[in-house]
Amino acid sequence: MDNFSVRSERNFHNLVVKPNHMHLLEKPNGYASAMVKSSLSYQMRFTVQVLEKEPCVAGDPHVLQTKLLGDDSREPSSWKLFADGKCVADGSGAFARECFCEGAEVFLDLCRDAVETAELRQWSQREYELLSAARGIVEV
Repeated sequence: MDNFSVRSERNFHNLVVKPNHMHLLEKPNGYASAMVKSSLSYQMRFTVQVLEKEPCVAGDPHVLQTKLLGDDSREPSSWKLFADGKCVADGSGAFARECFCEGAEVFLDLCRDAVETAELRQWSQREYELLSAARGIVEV
């Protein structure tokens, strides 16, 4: 074997594939929480929880919910975002992962834009609480 072949063979075996690092909106605080919080499905749900709080503080509350589809509970194959029961955004799990690999708030900004452009009706605080309670019943 000549030097070129040895070098090529060595370089081939030394290839390192760096997986895309997912930026987390909610950072883990230990090993156990890292196991849970590093999953795509957890980050997507947490993003929607964060996003739901923003309009509440501004006095324009909306009930937001994600539906994650697929066989793997940690890595959804597709997703839908509902605002007040209306589907305002959807996409593949791969696209959501790309958003989180780009930055922690990219998916949040995407969902925020979808909710803002949906032109949802304004709810009173009481109506919002009823919709939230209904969402809680449906999730059970």
